[in-house]
Amino acid sequence: MLFRYALIGIAVLLGAFGQVCMKVGMGGRPPIPAGGAAGWYLRTVFSPYVFTGLMLYFISSLFWLTLLRWFELSFVYPLIATGYIVVMVLSYFFFHDQITWVRVVGVLLICAGVAFIAQTAK
Repeated sequence: MLFRYALIGIAVLLGAFGQVCMKVGMGGRPPIPAGGAAGWYLRTVFSPYVFTGLMLYFISSLFWLTLLRWFELSFVYPLIATGYIVVMVLSYFFFHDQITWVRVVGVLLICAGVAFIAQTAK
């Protein structure tokens, strides 16, 4: 059972690091040109950091498919919210995002909700 919970953590971390990679990849991208959006999106998707972020997200999704076999959807899906916490912390360290007390309270509320849901695992 511990392995299954570890897999949840890995899936969340992969998704969070995927977000960080995509954010890094989007830094400095030129604006979407009028009439030429398809090429812009194609170049963006295949830029190294964005592509890596998307692949991390894809791998995370593969883990989620496995988790959906083991857990009830109403239990496992809210645990994705722990990714908000991870992304906020990573954003602070990688991008020097401002973390206000309002954000901290919001994340603590998310943690409380996740803790309540985690108590209902079968």
